[in-house]
Amino acid sequence: LRMQHFVDDLIAWISFADADDRFDQIVLAGHSEGALIATMATTQAPGIDGLILIAGAGRPASAVLREQLSRNLPAALFQEADTVITGLSAGRTISETSQPLAALFRPSVQPYLISWFAIDPASSLAEVAKLDIPVLIIQGSTDLQVSVADADALAASHPAATRVVIDGMNHVLKDVSGPLADQLPSYGDPSLPLNQQLVDSIAVFLAQL
Repeated sequence: LRMQHFVDDLIAWISFADADDRFDQIVLAGHSEGALIATMATTQAPGIDGLILIAGAGRPASAVLREQLSRNLPAALFQEADTVITGLSAGRTISETSQPLAALFRPSVQPYLISWFAIDPASSLAEVAKLDIPVLIIQGSTDLQVSVADADALAASHPAATRVVIDGMNHVLKDVSGPLADQLPSYGDPSLPLNQQLVDSIAVFLAQL
């Protein structure tokens, strides 16, 4: 699996929708990692009428992962993870890691991580900026996985984009704040509604296309 495989899947769906007379516009909306996939597909597929990036990183995934792990791992274990990330960023697979990192850096996923780490989301969005496509960037202020600084980096690469920062919205688009321990229950609780400002912002963006 490589990042481009996901992009190719999305491009196939775009082609499918484009050939269907029921649809007269195609707008891509990507959340988190999907924001990068949607951005890449927009630069590779014709006929996209709008792009919505929700909680998308504005830096390479290696930088985001380092930041996340530095907050949650003991120093010695983070040092090992940092070394692995450095190797993968250079295109080198790692033959063995300690058990606590085995799931994250297992050999089967390393080629995907290498393909992902090689892409800079801000640079990809700068390519979209060359196209005449409306772009909406949405970020929650209590997101512990992606920060407002990421939204700022994306907005800097596409000055014409609309940037919306939603106070109190976390990474899974719910009204939850606090440390990770307080937020984790919201990741698996479908009864919590989506943030209303998120819904309204997307609706306004679509109505203006």
